[in-house]
Amino acid sequence: MVDTRNISLGGLLFHVELPAYTALRAYLSDLAQVLRGTEGEEEVLQEVEHRFAELFNQFMADAHRSVVTLTDVEKARKQLGEPNEFREVHDEHTEPKSSKGPQNRRIYRDPEDRVISGACAGIAHRVGVDPILIRALFIALTIASGIGVLVYGILWVCIPKAKSASDRLAMKGDSVTLDAIKEAVEDQLLKAKDEFENPTVTRRYRSWWNRFISETLPHFLKGLARVIFWMLVVVSVVLFAAFGLLILSALITGHWNFKFMF
Repeated sequence: MVDTRNISLGGLLFHVELPAYTALRAYLSDLAQVLRGTEGEEEVLQEVEHRFAELFNQFMADAHRSVVTLTDVEKARKQLGEPNEFREVHDEHTEPKSSKGPQNRRIYRDPEDRVISGACAGIAHRVGVDPILIRALFIALTIASGIGVLVYGILWVCIPKAKSASDRLAMKGDSVTLDAIKEAVEDQLLKAKDEFENPTVTRRYRSWWNRFISETLPHFLKGLARVIFWMLVVVSVVLFAAFGLLILSALITGHWNFKFMF
């Protein structure tokens, strides 16, 4: 029997065999040494842990077991690449990674290219077309029959949001390697810095819209749902009471009398 350790990785709890735990800890320690002093160090480490968690879940599901083994760690390391091979990414000289085709992309809602929730942009990435085409399709469906709103709402609920760099890379069909994760994190940091230092009207509007969609609108919808719920409760109680009085009146008088209800 192999000793195991319970660890938290990417916000998830895993049971890891001791040899696997030792190898994983050594890998993350080596990566931390390589990244020391670089911009976005903590973010890259978090993204790598998130990717390890995704791969471990996938490996264990495929093998129908609940313990992470040394083989799982080695397979994950092979996919991510070794820290000693980790290169510096320079934005001025780094060419964008080419997509590997829609068939290798995973579907997520794209929070960076959204009008409402990013569902149309996520579908566009998946099928390899311009998001404008998908948005135009939903607008046409809404105008023609109104079904576009319903379908969009279902997709909003069902399609997960691309929260991490790994998610964004998988959404676009890029390999989720150390270099790709670091480049994605640096790109996010540069965008955030640029928007903070150069708050143009468009960016201010986008920032306001993002806050409205992610914060204000959900609170409004929750409040509206509560109001509708209690209205339905009140209406149900009134109807139930009226129906009870109708039955009581029928029992007393011997015939149904609907006049008192109106």
